[in-house]
Parts: sequence; C-alpha cells; structure tokens
Amino acid sequence: MARLLLADRVKGPDDTFLAPLIPALKQQHDVRFICAAPGPELAEAIAWADIVWLEWCWDHAVWATNSDCLTGKRAVIRLHSIEALQTGFPANVDWSKVDRLITVGEDITDILLSNNPAIARHLQPDIIPNGIDLDRFAPRIGDRHRIAWVGHLEPKKNPMLLLQIAHTLHRADPRYVFHVAGVFTDLRTARYVKRLMGSLGLAGVVRFEGGIADMPAWYADKGVLLSTSMYESFGLNIGEAMAVGAFPVVHDFPGADRLWPEECLFASIDHAVALIRSSRPGLYREWVADRYGLARQQQAVLRLLADL
Repeated sequence: MARLLLADRVKGPDDTFLAPLIPALKQQHDVRFICAAPGPELAEAIAWADIVWLEWCWDHAVWATNSDCLTGKRAVIRLHSIEALQTGFPANVDWSKVDRLITVGEDITDILLSNNPAIARHLQPDIIPNGIDLDRFAPRIGDRHRIAWVGHLEPKKNPMLLLQIAHTLHRADPRYVFHVAGVFTDLRTARYVKRLMGSLGLAGVVRFEGGIADMPAWYADKGVLLSTSMYESFGLNIGEAMAVGAFPVVHDFPGADRLWPEECLFASIDHAVALIRSSRPGLYREWVADRYGLARQQQAVLRLLADL
C-alpha cells in the first residue's frame, strides 16, 4: 500500500479534522499521522511517505513546498478558512510542488483564488465538504425550547448577537433556554459577555457549559441549533446538530446560502426569533444526510488519492 503521511500543523490526533477519514484511509494506505513544526521531525516523516497530506495551509506547507523534501512525492494541501482570511501563507506556498488542493466550500475557494490568482496557474481546487458521521450523530428529537450554541467564545463566532437574540426571545417566551458549548478564548469577549449577561438579565437564560467531550449526547435534548458566526467555510457544528435532529437557525454569513437551507438563514434578530419559535426539530436530518454524510466525503477523498 502507498505510504500516506497526514501532517496536521494545528491539531493533534485527538481533535484533528482528519479523524473521521483515518479509518477509511487505513483500508487503502499505510497511514502515519504527525503534528510537527517545520524542521527535522517533519522532514523525516515526509521522507518516509509516498503521498504527503498537509492539513492546513500553514507554515509547514510553506516550508515543505519551498524546500527539496517533496521531490518525488505527491503532495496534497487541505485549506480551511483561517488561512485564506487571516494569514499570508497561501501566497508563500510554491504551488508548483502541490498536486491537489482541497477546500470545504465554494465561497472560501472563491476568496482564496481571488486573493491568490497565481494558484489557478498550477491547479484548480477540489471542493470536498466536511462529512457528518451519521452513526455517531444518531437521530433524536430534542426539546425546541432548548437551544444549542457551539464554538469558541470569540468575536468571529459573534456571541454578541447570541445575547441579543436570547434577550429578545426571552421577553417573548421565557420557556427558551440557550446552552453554550465552548470556552472563552478572548478576554475582551469574556468581559463583554459577563457585562451584558447582567445588563440584559440573562442569568439562567444563557448557560455556559464549557467544552463538551461527548457532543452527540449533548445535542440529544436540544431542538434548535443557533449559529451566529460571522463566517464559516462550512460550519461542522451546524451539520452535526442537524444530523441529531436540531433545527438549524443560521446567521446569513457570506456563502451560507451555498451550504445550508435558505429558509433557515436569518439577518435580523427578529427573524432569528421567528425561526426559533416556528422550529421543527427533526426536519433536516435527511437533508444533511443526503448532502454531507461521512461516506460521501470518504469516497471523494479516496478517489482523489487514487488519482495520484
């Protein structure tokens, strides 16, 4: 079997976005996973491999493509939104050394190519959406008065909008409770949220539950998933919650209409409240299964690697 190196610069083996793909990859490849910075450890791992998968277009991708270590190797880069929106790494990759580039959505692909037109001289990105493990995220019918919000509590996830929606909804119907799965990663946001929780009287209405180890179990009693993010290249938590049965209420970020049901998108607080109050848990389980089932992602990745 071909030797496949999975080099994730940002996440380790326990939380890598590659984890759902690894069992399928191991059936057809000799797989090795590494989380390492540019340097001798990464170079040694690349020397072992026939195919090098660089997860995230990060400094390790810049380093590998601008050195001789990829000579004779097939190279794949999978790019997420942060690289295209917040770093200069894509502009510094030697794309002539890359055989395939994977993104998870059309909008982030458009942004990437618009800001880095030189990429298109070497290759066209393959768009392979994230896959939802439908066995792990098994269907339940949750309480539509229990609303899930998932993500790091930081500005790009827009928890400020969450508080305004919670305040408006609570005044209309005090039965609704917002359950937040995530940790504060930004002191400014933490201080703001604490202040507004008091000013808006949201104690008990918005409940911060920290990092959650078992997300399928946590989703089980939630009837609605609220996403207030300013931008997602995909939004894995949206799809996972939908698979369990939560009704998605998604802020209309750029490209959201290319990923999620248009009738579930909102731009205003009042529209979000109306969607939550008319939500129908369980409605979109089949919708997400048909489009984003894990098997579809695994098959697409295996076909891409077979082409190499």
